[in-house]
Amino acid sequence: MKMHSSMQAGPKADFKSSAKTRPEPGATKIGRGLFARIAKIVRMAMFAPLFILMGAASLNASAQDAWPKHPVRIIVAAGGGSSVEIFARVLGDRLSRALGQSFIIEPMPGGNGTIGTRAVVNAKPDGYTFLFAGNSVLVINPLMTKALPYDIEKDLTPVAPVVYVPLAIAVPANSPAHTLKELLDQSREKESFFATPGAASLSRLIGENLNEKAGTKFVNVAYPTGTAAEMDVIAGRVPVLIDGLGGAAPHVKSGKLRLLAVSTATRSKDFPDVPTISEVIPNFVVPGINSLVAPAGTPPQILDLLNKAINDVLKDPDLQQRFISMGGEAASGSRQDLDLILRDQRVTFSKLIEQAGIPIN
Repeated sequence: MKMHSSMQAGPKADFKSSAKTRPEPGATKIGRGLFARIAKIVRMAMFAPLFILMGAASLNASAQDAWPKHPVRIIVAAGGGSSVEIFARVLGDRLSRALGQSFIIEPMPGGNGTIGTRAVVNAKPDGYTFLFAGNSVLVINPLMTKALPYDIEKDLTPVAPVVYVPLAIAVPANSPAHTLKELLDQSREKESFFATPGAASLSRLIGENLNEKAGTKFVNVAYPTGTAAEMDVIAGRVPVLIDGLGGAAPHVKSGKLRLLAVSTATRSKDFPDVPTISEVIPNFVVPGINSLVAPAGTPPQILDLLNKAINDVLKDPDLQQRFISMGGEAASGSRQDLDLILRDQRVTFSKLIEQAGIPIN
């Protein structure tokens, strides 16, 4: 019986011990610590994408705040003293004041703008090299030249439209032509030469389309720069100049050239008495525009910041009046606006090139 009682007591004692057993104090701390670490890891995994986005935004903001850290280079695909270069200098001066860093203007003419454009395309896309050029360089040259060392649409990205510039038809002060109609009548009777800043230029496109629409016999004489073309027309070596109004305007005001017409849909604010070409030849409108573009791959936050700075300085009435006195008119718009302008002009000018029968070299 004692043995039986002992056998019963044994299991009861074991059962009570197992039912009331608790973890050791050290084990409890380890368990709780492990659970806390696991929970922390889970929380970090859940919020990691948010932290990454916040970090990226912070980096972008820092990049915007820091730019520009040193002087910015603006290459002008035109010669020194040209209207394009002068417009670029005015813009660069205002940007230097607005952004607290020098904007260095570097004229780089040659090859219908190819040399300057290639330099920008090959530059590091870090926000410190830009191209300032007209639509002769950004639109006409790529349409009229087969083998360029770059793809204008892929290798450059729009920043901002800067200034609208009418193309001007002008003659020497002693020319027998006092109106566009007189010039066209004279040029129908015999072959006449017109000077332009390049064979693949908007100026040439206007001259060739005059032949097609007005029956004239104009022959293009291409110069490496607008300044060289202007000087030869003033000297009487070539009877007609077709160039940006910005380049011709100082010579018109000084009495060395006579302005006969402008290529825009409306008359120039600086020369309100001078008719448009479309007043003589209906629907003959060929607008010019100078713009800023950047190497493809330039950080978009820098492009946006620069676009805003350009649009801000172009709102200044003094700058607007300065552009008008130079034969232009301040533009404005987003990066997307400039992209649309250039795309539309490629379509329009391609048709004009085809209509005029201009060969593609």
